Amino acid sequence: MKRILLTFLFAGSFAFGLMAENTLDSYNMRRAIDAARSNDDETAIQFLAKELEYNPNNAYAHIIVAEICFRMKSYGAALEYTQNALKYLPKTEHSERCDMYGNLYELYLMAKDTTRAMEYLELARKENPKNGSIYNAFVSLHEELNNPAEVLRYAQLYMKFLPDNPGAYVAMATAMKMEERYDEAIRFCDRALLKAEPESKERCIALLSRAQLLHLAKRPSESLADLMQSFRIGGWGESEKLLGKLNDTIPNEVLDSLLAIRQSDPDNLDWLYYLYNTYIDRNEYANAVQTVFEILPGHSNGYMVNAIASVLQHNIGDAELAERMLLKQLSVDSTNASQYILLEDLYSQQGRYAEAMEMADKALLFDPEDNQKYSIYIMRGRMYEYKHEYQAAVEDFQTCLIVEPDEDGLWFRIAKMYGLMNDSVKRAEALEQGRQAFARKGKNLSAAAYVVLGDTAAAYEAAQGMVKNEKSDTQHYNKACVLAQIGYSKEAIEELRLALENGFCNFYHIAWDADLNNLRDMPEFVELVNTYKQRSEQQKADLRSKIDTELNY
Repeated sequence: MKRILLTFLFAGSFAFGLMAENTLDSYNMRRAIDAARSNDDETAIQFLAKELEYNPNNAYAHIIVAEICFRMKSYGAALEYTQNALKYLPKTEHSERCDMYGNLYELYLMAKDTTRAMEYLELARKENPKNGSIYNAFVSLHEELNNPAEVLRYAQLYMKFLPDNPGAYVAMATAMKMEERYDEAIRFCDRALLKAEPESKERCIALLSRAQLLHLAKRPSESLADLMQSFRIGGWGESEKLLGKLNDTIPNEVLDSLLAIRQSDPDNLDWLYYLYNTYIDRNEYANAVQTVFEILPGHSNGYMVNAIASVLQHNIGDAELAERMLLKQLSVDSTNASQYILLEDLYSQQGRYAEAMEMADKALLFDPEDNQKYSIYIMRGRMYEYKHEYQAAVEDFQTCLIVEPDEDGLWFRIAKMYGLMNDSVKRAEALEQGRQAFARKGKNLSAAAYVVLGDTAAAYEAAQGMVKNEKSDTQHYNKACVLAQIGYSKEAIEELRLALENGFCNFYHIAWDADLNNLRDMPEFVELVNTYKQRSEQQKADLRSKIDTELNY
């Protein structure tokens, strides 16, 4: 809904003519609109503030402020100005009121209040019942809530009001998909493709929907063909997930298709992104790194540098090259919180705590997202733990709980810190909070939680399920840590071997991780780590021989 409104405000001359008439074409509004068109939000806000000082009932000023707040992710302010716009908009301005109710729908959807979100979506529908985006939103919301009957109802309404809109047929395909009527759903996508203009966004969406349906109908090769077509038009997002699923089903076909298209369209960097993701899905990390080094000279951006630096550090074990890449990118863009977070992780894993702390402080200066703040504080808290500064660790872990209040395992980590400080009262309080957090989620305590409680039998039993659903190197490593702490050394070494065999290569971490202390004097531990460390060093050397390590991008 927001994008529709922004188009209304900033793209069309008709919209500006209407706005000027309703606002008497004031100087401040004209200056604000010009600034907004240029994405100069700060200037736009200054003129809008002046306009609202002289004319506080100007609904359109409130509308533009609300949309800028959305763009700036200031959702509390967006809510306030959206409500003001509805207060001052004439009842006859149905399209604008529809968009404002759409804003409220999005805000409450982000707040996970689906009841309120649904109420505002219904109000938007009443204002403008021919707006197909509203019915599309109803379909998406009820699909998420797993209400197939409602998905079908709103898809049918979509078709009733907009029978020539390709999106209506895609919505009907969604309804059929939920009932596992895949052949019918595919036919609706076919009809959407007939309605859509060539190279249009609607055609891309229909192709992607049909590709997903063909995958569900166990027709992977046809699914891949549609996915390739959607890529050519510009499909992204969900298409990456489907690409990963097809990689599991027909890996060679996926790779062959991408390599063929890359050869036929060598100047299009998008194919290299898909190829990079495909190599990651196939755990071919050296090929992934080489592909990114092909992308960077023509399209250097922080996202790809961050992605490949993470692969270099965690999947290949080349922390030195990862560090060089991140520092080079910081010389280009020194305000990217993500790069400081990655450097915090890299330095902390190497025991370079002073540098890691510095990176954490810098990351916090650049307004990181909540999930990034969580990463910053959890890593910093662990560093304080390793440095035996337990009270500081507690404070950072408690900050994590403010950011992610449902993170149940953190209470047990806090309890561990209080235990190390010999504060039995606060330890008991934290343990009780942890039990309650797990109970609220309807989950049993984790293996790590049982370790903190000192319940060896329960920890061992819980550890057996740690790699049942996700047999990754990290999960094997975490299981090894649990088993080592409760005295199952032989089994811990086997899990560590599986972690290393599956790609775990952070030997700095292994060297000082206190969870593995019970294994360090065992000859088989030393031999195991040395063997895989040599393999890792050879892998790094092979990689360095194939790529440009001078980082000329």
